[in-house]
Amino acid sequence: MSALAGIHAVKHALEAGEAVDELLIENGKHHPRINELIHLAKKAGIRFSFVPREALARHAEGVPHQGVVAKVPASGAAVAISFAEWLKGLDMETSPLVLLLDQVTDPHNLGACIRTAEAAGCAGLVIPKDNTADLHSPVVAKSACGALARLPVLKVTNLRRAIEKLQQKGFWTVGLAGEAEASIYALDLTGSLAVVMGSEGSGMRRLVRETCDRLIGIPMPGTVESLNVSVATGVALFEVCRQRQAAS
Repeated sequence: MSALAGIHAVKHALEAGEAVDELLIENGKHHPRINELIHLAKKAGIRFSFVPREALARHAEGVPHQGVVAKVPASGAAVAISFAEWLKGLDMETSPLVLLLDQVTDPHNLGACIRTAEAAGCAGLVIPKDNTADLHSPVVAKSACGALARLPVLKVTNLRRAIEKLQQKGFWTVGLAGEAEASIYALDLTGSLAVVMGSEGSGMRRLVRETCDRLIGIPMPGTVESLNVSVATGVALFEVCRQRQAAS
């Protein structure tokens, strides 16, 4: 069992018709926005109960819950499908966009990247099974804001091999690296594309980096050396979206 904590995340799940087993509300908590959640739960036939604040804190696992937590099936926190099955079913005529994250261990960043990938129309997100933030963490769920239920998130044993499989399928793979000479704004990103992002600290691992078809960078006129991975992901994916809209 997983959990969604916070009024906004819970409301988004209820309005989207996502699987919710139970709504937990803090004893004595009265607020119009929480009353709205109760109304949505009743309308969807979802049971709700009032519990002590301590119980909510246990379910929320450190995430600010604002007096409400939704219990959701762990299997429903991400689209359950194997990488091979997902790849086989891709329609390459649609020029799909895919995001790969190499060992992003911060749950806030992982959730934000999932949300951004879904918003950018990605066909899927690929992550390694090990050294990645727990998909079922309430922090990931809250940061993803419902995107986990709509975006296929594929766990793979070896990210480098996953990149090679994507290349064999017809994807051009680009990895974002701070030292790359090629600017993301100078390349044609309109075809079937896989964007690879590195971890918060060390970036992409060497073998992952070497497997990419091209390394690209985001020009930064300021003095900071790098962007937060979720911010860089947003810049990269929506540059792809901009180019595709311009080309259509």
